[in-house]
Amino acid sequence: MNIHRVTYNPDKKSCTLYFIGCNFNCVWCYWKEIYRLEGRRNIRFLNTEEVLALLGRVMPERVNILSGDPDENEEFMRLPMKLKKSVGCHVGLSTNGYLLPDLDGVDHVNISLKAFDDSLHVRYTGRSNKPCFSNLRHIHNKGIGLSASSVYIPGLIEGDEIERIAGFIAGIDDNIPYRVIGYMKVSGLPFREPDPGEVERVSLRAGRYLKNIVFSRSSGEDYTGIIDLFTNYLRK
Repeated sequence: MNIHRVTYNPDKKSCTLYFIGCNFNCVWCYWKEIYRLEGRRNIRFLNTEEVLALLGRVMPERVNILSGDPDENEEFMRLPMKLKKSVGCHVGLSTNGYLLPDLDGVDHVNISLKAFDDSLHVRYTGRSNKPCFSNLRHIHNKGIGLSASSVYIPGLIEGDEIERIAGFIAGIDDNIPYRVIGYMKVSGLPFREPDPGEVERVSLRAGRYLKNIVFSRSSGEDYTGIIDLFTNYLRK
């Protein structure tokens, strides 16, 4: 697997497993901003047993799997159940929804839906969104905890796209929580950051369809109080 970082939040008794790389190639992805100068040949990745050994030191109540979505591999497919059996924790998965691991052992999934229009999705991620929307329905049908989110990008992913995504989600279950996230500027791209009022107005449009809407301005990650159990020290 391409897990390159494991963090621990003592206050929340939670750990996060970070993948690098992704089966999407989103032009606006801020993870590219973080890792653009580092070649993957210089990164040491952890295998499942190494991850479980690190988690065993702190025995978290929750483990979150996030960042890049890897291509299909046996370790990734079996990871949630191994976490459940070895650590006995709540397992959350944050994903683009294109490829899912074995959902046995997963307690909650958050799917980041990039665009409703498939041609737009292909143009800016390199992949069709059809598996993502299909997998959202599949997760819901299995009774697994589910939420969704989208990034509002003025000039690219506009309010109409967010509204259409919300309408699709509502067609499955209008109680599914949905977060609208304001785009965070990535250098070299022409897209601007929206102001908080813009993000709120777009979220209100999504709220015409869904009952549980929240919005936030993307401002990077807050690592206050976070302990690295393993890292390649790639961040500045």
